[in-house]
Amino acid sequence: MNKITTKDLVMMSLLVAITIILSRFLSISTPIIKIGFSFVPLTIAGILYGAKYTMIIAVIADLIGVTLITGDFFPGFTVTTALVGLTYGKFLYNKPKAMKNIIICTIIVNLIELILNTGNIYLLSGYGFMATLPTRAFKAVLMVPIKAFVIYKRLT
Repeated sequence: MNKITTKDLVMMSLLVAITIILSRFLSISTPIIKIGFSFVPLTIAGILYGAKYTMIIAVIADLIGVTLITGDFFPGFTVTTALVGLTYGKFLYNKPKAMKNIIICTIIVNLIELILNTGNIYLLSGYGFMATLPTRAFKAVLMVPIKAFVIYKRLT
């Protein structure tokens, strides 16, 4: 995507807003785990706009969500969000709508979130990395088929 139109800007803004709502208000959060569907607008952005713009959408949504809603900014979570947006864009933009591609994408995204966010939680709270890893790994494994199914249904 080379030229951004007004329609693209409006769509990207809507995706940012939906990401914030799904992430901050319509998700289940504990100190070590968060379950929600905030990945859906990012996958849509990845399908429509590619890696660069999906990464920008993810970072803007994270920064606005932190600034307006929680107020507890930590750059590690923003870096993780940027990498997740980058991954969705790389794997979903102008790529075959094959389940294999989607599963690989969701596995990579979940590994990024698992490793980096577990480290971020350790740095922020002091919860042991290895103590929280099994719970977070279980959630990551559980979310792979859910994310893959939702993304596949969105593509077809």
